[in-house]
Amino acid sequence: MKLLSIIIPSYNEEKNIPNTTRGLAEMLNKENIEYELIYISDGSKDETYEAILEENAKDPRVKGAQFSRNFGKEASIFAGLELACGDGCIIMDCDLQHPPEVIPEMYALWQEGYEIVEGIKNSRGKESLFHKMFANTFYGIMSKLMKMDMKSSSDFKLIDRKVVDVINSLPEHNKFLRGLFSWTGFKQTAYEYERKERFAGTIS
Repeated sequence: MKLLSIIIPSYNEEKNIPNTTRGLAEMLNKENIEYELIYISDGSKDETYEAILEENAKDPRVKGAQFSRNFGKEASIFAGLELACGDGCIIMDCDLQHPPEVIPEMYALWQEGYEIVEGIKNSRGKESLFHKMFANTFYGIMSKLMKMDMKSSSDFKLIDRKVVDVINSLPEHNKFLRGLFSWTGFKQTAYEYERKERFAGTIS
């Protein structure tokens, strides 16, 4: 059976860690998916890392690491990719805005042979009009620079071990991971999901 590593960047998420761990475990066990959860505490100012250690004491499939300060989400993702042992990796937020219930569908697409399964949100939730306009402008500019559709790219994705190995082998220290995943050229598809509101915590 293939092992799925779920990489979860976490910043001030002490209230989310138990809920996220429980929700993922229930769903993955129900679907008979072998897994490990990898939390990266990105210099959290609360008890996020302690909450991770508490979950690890209950279940060794829950793993974690802690940064000495806040380095940002991309650094957390990169650290998780280096620690992951899985045949495939899912990257998702700790606040459950990336819904765990769509993971089986993404997993099935991976089993069909897709090496990158991109989670595409079909709405931006309750974001302000200004935030939506800024995001659209930013990703429009980045799409032209990268020569790819950045509006159809997100941090929520499932990637095959081959993709992980390529990303980990790159020598650059400041990697723009969202662009690099598409740059690798592996077989890719998308799965649309409904974004949820944050359960708790703050955005890094």
